[in-house]
Amino acid sequence: MRLSALFWASAVAYLVIALISKLAYPDLLPPPQWGPIVYALAFLGLTFTGYRLAPGLKDEHKTRLYLAVILIVLGVLGWYGLLSAVAVVLITLLIIHYEAQVVARNPQNARRELRIILTAVVVALFLIPIAAGSVPLLNPSERYSTFRLFYLAAGYFTVALLSLRADFRVFLLGELIAVASTFRTVGLAVALAYLLKLLQTGRLKGNPGPRRYALIGAILLGLMGVFAVRYYATVHAYPGWKLGFLETLLYRPGVTYTVYERLFEMGMPFGKARILFSTDPKGYVGSLFGRDVGYTYTLFGQPAYDFGIFGFIEALFLGMALADAERRRPTAILAVTFMTLMIPIGIDAFFLSAMAFFAYLSVEVDVWKGSH
Repeated sequence: MRLSALFWASAVAYLVIALISKLAYPDLLPPPQWGPIVYALAFLGLTFTGYRLAPGLKDEHKTRLYLAVILIVLGVLGWYGLLSAVAVVLITLLIIHYEAQVVARNPQNARRELRIILTAVVVALFLIPIAAGSVPLLNPSERYSTFRLFYLAAGYFTVALLSLRADFRVFLLGELIAVASTFRTVGLAVALAYLLKLLQTGRLKGNPGPRRYALIGAILLGLMGVFAVRYYATVHAYPGWKLGFLETLLYRPGVTYTVYERLFEMGMPFGKARILFSTDPKGYVGSLFGRDVGYTYTLFGQPAYDFGIFGFIEALFLGMALADAERRRPTAILAVTFMTLMIPIGIDAFFLSAMAFFAYLSVEVDVWKGSH
């Protein structure tokens, strides 16, 4: 079974849960509409089409496409976005050189050194906001401070670390970062990456045993702990919140899906091209609803609002990028994790350029090996 099966299953499950949520809370959420449902299903179908078509396309053409997407999407964000795009290209070249010169000579030591460096980066990023006294767990308003970027960066570097090795201690560190920051995104990303690496290495295969159940139980408990902490932060921020913990878990997908439905209405038929090229996409979506907080908008919200019916081109691209990223073990973990995160959160410049980067790196390594 390919790791991407988790993405497809999660996408379908999320749609079903979101529709159930809207029907379960008719007083709080409007009834589902047929147009957005058809668009979402068509988007998933075309993503799968791109996934299946990718192996038949020439690598040289695809590397140019992925590189162009990185440069255009990040470049539009401003000078720092353009610098980020250039950095992505340089990092790719460094990784290729690292594999060719270092990993080939002593793979065990090279990978160990890389894990040590990444671990140091994660710990440093995690400790900086704590040292500054910015701990959302203790003060939920800190979720919106500049220090939130350190928590998010620490979380995503933890995902990169887990893509190299399924280390339970790293998983616990990642969930600790999620608890301290109250970011469900970080907790979910870390749990997904750890689960995918366990599946990739075969540690969950074979006959069921205590160790297998313990690992699965730890992942579930870690996730529930993060969601419980986030529920505490929600109740603290909104004292009038009346839904219980389990009710909130069901209610949230319905809310996010409703945001997507509104974006669908505003963006059809040809889109307005605002979310993908915004420096604060969630804040921009929130402003559309008269709020000064960020709104998530599902995998389908940004394509529908930005490009309307042409958003299906984005679906084909994502499918291609997912298929190409799966050609290498670490990028497969990263790509499936990010694609699954985008289902509830939505696509932005960071996620789209990240998917292009994973695919570009994976394909470019093969192109380089073929030419040398």
